Amino acid sequence: MNPTCDEKLEQFRRREVERAQKAGLSAYILNEDGSVIRIAPDGRLDLIVVQLGGQHAQAPGARSR
Repeated sequence: MNPTCDEKLEQFRRREVERAQKAGLSAYILNEDGSVIRIAPDGRLDLIVVQLGGQHAQAPGARSR
């Protein structure tokens, strides 16, 4: 069975995150809602969201006030 487009995209993302981590760089994943997940070389995740033209970074799952 051939992988779907979503499965291929997920495989691509995983490979690129691994490559960035091996190089000691952060990886960035753009979500459909315009937010970005930054994955640090140590595995830490940061969610970067844009609200009303301003930028705000927060840990994934944290709520903005």
